[in-house]
Amino acid sequence: MIVSKNMTHKKIGIITFHASHNYGSMLQAYALQQTVLGMGLDCEIINFRTNIQTEHFKPPFMRGTIQGKIKRFIQYLPYCYSLFRKYELFEEFLTCHYKLSDKEYSSLSELEEANLLYDVIISGSDQIWNTYCFDFDWAYFLPFAKSAHRVAYAPSLGPTPFHSIRTEMEQQIKSLIQNYDVVSVRDSLAQKELKRLIGIECPIMIDPTLLLPIQDWHVMAGNVPIVKGKYIFLYTPWYEKPVFDAAMVISKKLGLPVVVTQLYDSWKRNSWIVDKTFKSYISTGPKEFLNLCKFATCTVGASFHVAVFSILFETPFYSVDGMKDSRVMELLAMTKLESRIWDSCQPPTAISLNLNFNHAIDVIESKRNNCIEWLDKKLMNMLG
Repeated sequence: MIVSKNMTHKKIGIITFHASHNYGSMLQAYALQQTVLGMGLDCEIINFRTNIQTEHFKPPFMRGTIQGKIKRFIQYLPYCYSLFRKYELFEEFLTCHYKLSDKEYSSLSELEEANLLYDVIISGSDQIWNTYCFDFDWAYFLPFAKSAHRVAYAPSLGPTPFHSIRTEMEQQIKSLIQNYDVVSVRDSLAQKELKRLIGIECPIMIDPTLLLPIQDWHVMAGNVPIVKGKYIFLYTPWYEKPVFDAAMVISKKLGLPVVVTQLYDSWKRNSWIVDKTFKSYISTGPKEFLNLCKFATCTVGASFHVAVFSILFETPFYSVDGMKDSRVMELLAMTKLESRIWDSCQPPTAISLNLNFNHAIDVIESKRNNCIEWLDKKLMNMLG
């Protein structure tokens, strides 16, 4: 679309989990901003980072009391450099790949006092409306927006939407959502939950990571694998024993090591470190995550975004217990890749890496075009 000179003076803000040191969170924020910038509009991410979120994502030996820091420094001693480098890679991505607001905000009250001069504010995507997230904040429902138009682009209520809104919050959420000009969601269960709350069936939009051309992700991932040789890439943001069990089975079948990027808070959950099946690669930021997905022989995980990027890079994958996560379930149904669900109660008897991604890529391309057209139309109507 040709953008008029009047449009170029309009300003759009995005608020999301852009500073969460989580691969999918940061990549979806980047993708949504790039999509809006690609429409020829001035767009920046509102640099909203609560103190809870900022503290949580520090390396473990930089959090808590002095005594706690010393204890964890000794505990994590062999991995301290890798953990700190991982932290730096996330922060570098944040400063180098986003167009951010000039000021950083740490609370809703700061946002309300800032008198932000945006014509439109977009909240989304990611699990910003999951009230059980440790870093949930009312700011993601835009009570600070004042005169700006309000758009929700594919916010998620979490893996199980019917259990993701606290009962005591329902009336406030209903009131805030009714102030939006446009609301969309990321999956059908979230759609049903919002219809129950506000009586309106909101359209379903794809995750922002699917809005960018696949070639853009190839460029960001790079052309040289950071891990040499063949490997299986395991990713689960929280420790899930079934994921590690599945990776063990696949590793034995394929005779390949399993690369893991996460260290978990409890050392009982880090027992994989002493197992020769697994190989740690902790210094992994968002770009390194893409590289590991792109060049893996196979990925295995309990993560929506590891499934997304496996599909985009056409890397064979298994989603462990994917039917329990509405986001993963609908992604695989949309792309007709339900065969990639690994049921931990009934694991597959054979490991298959022979996958045809043609249909999946075609479907994503069609959905991408439709969702970009929808967002472009809504923004132009509000900015017109």
